[in-house]
Amino acid sequence: MRLLWLRNDLRLDDHAGWQRLAEYQGTTAAVFILPAHWRQADDAGLHRLGTARVAYLQQALADLRERLATFPLTLLEGDPVALLLAWHRQQPFELVTHAAQAPEEADWLTRLQDAGVTVRTVETQPLFAPHQVEPLFETFPASFTGFRKLVEKKPVWPVSAPQPAADLGRLQAARCPLATGIHWPATPGAPAHPAWQGGETAARGWLQHYLFEQRALAHYKASRNDLTGRYFSSHLSAALAWGCLSPRRVWHEVLRYEQRWSSDEHSYWLRFELLWREYFHWSLRVHGTRLFAAGGLTGKAVPGVFNAAYWQAWCNARTGWPMIDAGLKELITTGFCSNRLRQNLASCLMHELGLDWRLGARFFEQHLVDFDVASNWGNWAYIAGAGHDPRQGHHFNPHRQWRQYDPKLTHLHQWLPELGPVTLEQVERHQRGEQLLDYPAPLVPLEC
Repeated sequence: MRLLWLRNDLRLDDHAGWQRLAEYQGTTAAVFILPAHWRQADDAGLHRLGTARVAYLQQALADLRERLATFPLTLLEGDPVALLLAWHRQQPFELVTHAAQAPEEADWLTRLQDAGVTVRTVETQPLFAPHQVEPLFETFPASFTGFRKLVEKKPVWPVSAPQPAADLGRLQAARCPLATGIHWPATPGAPAHPAWQGGETAARGWLQHYLFEQRALAHYKASRNDLTGRYFSSHLSAALAWGCLSPRRVWHEVLRYEQRWSSDEHSYWLRFELLWREYFHWSLRVHGTRLFAAGGLTGKAVPGVFNAAYWQAWCNARTGWPMIDAGLKELITTGFCSNRLRQNLASCLMHELGLDWRLGARFFEQHLVDFDVASNWGNWAYIAGAGHDPRQGHHFNPHRQWRQYDPKLTHLHQWLPELGPVTLEQVERHQRGEQLLDYPAPLVPLEC
């Protein structure tokens, strides 16, 4: 028997794992396991399944089941290794799954192999094949710029064309011998943005709409740092994080867009961002657990402290900085906030409140629908000076940022309507410590 274990690769298109099942002559099965510890709160009160993440995951799994038609997708909840070993004892199988991205996943696969399970891995998340990147493993580029220059040099590293979905019509389904099902908590209804509907069907539809119907890529570089709007960014990150879209499919659809309407800085910049994602992906494979240490990859980052009052205010979006609280409310409510907001939230948590950057990374992990372990932790380490950044950290001036990116307070009024008709100057003075607004005083004055 051959078993396909899906994790964050919830699609049929461009998926080598499904191809492995289609080629097999015996009985087959496919399983998704929700790790039980994702629900368990840590010592800071954080877990890995915020309501928006749960909603997206449910939609993605429902869509995959529908696309599979008569072939069953088994859903389990618990310890992945224990469940797979229990299945293997009753019904021995060869396991196919995508390669480990993070140390936790690598540990799962090692434990399964040590217990006698044959494990075959495939690549479903990166743009490049391992043989393209492996020569860099011993001296991995210390900066993204170094990586990008290698990738873009002549001849340019090729991104293989995505493969169409495998023909699954002849699969012989095996029955799972375990009690199946996932106990889902209560979740909100429709997503706040049409791009954030979970599943491959919605993701492929949004990609075509964004590129070819709306042609929103035509302003991507100019608008990607906006805080609000339907088309200011590609909104592809959740589908990529859960594997509802293949990054190779996105890459080649952008190339198709360029063939139709020519390439420019905007179309290049979306591929540029996909290369950032790729860089973080392979960096995590190379550096492993070092990324999660207080000092990160550099060993020099200040880990920060745990101030319970500050942390509670942060988690409740009541820091007293209206601009930061608006971003936190959006994140907690919808599972999303813009790239520019994420950078400012990270900077304020570390540099204004002095909290440990890893708390912020775990907070994002709980709430972000598009949480991707490599990109999330890589970006937090980058801002903290604990990652791939020759400048050793970024400290943003929040007032300057909001003058540039939300001068009309559009985002602020959307998420903190209780402030009423305030001006940008009033908000800035309040955040500096002058109690001008009917709003909590800032935890610390923003002097910058």
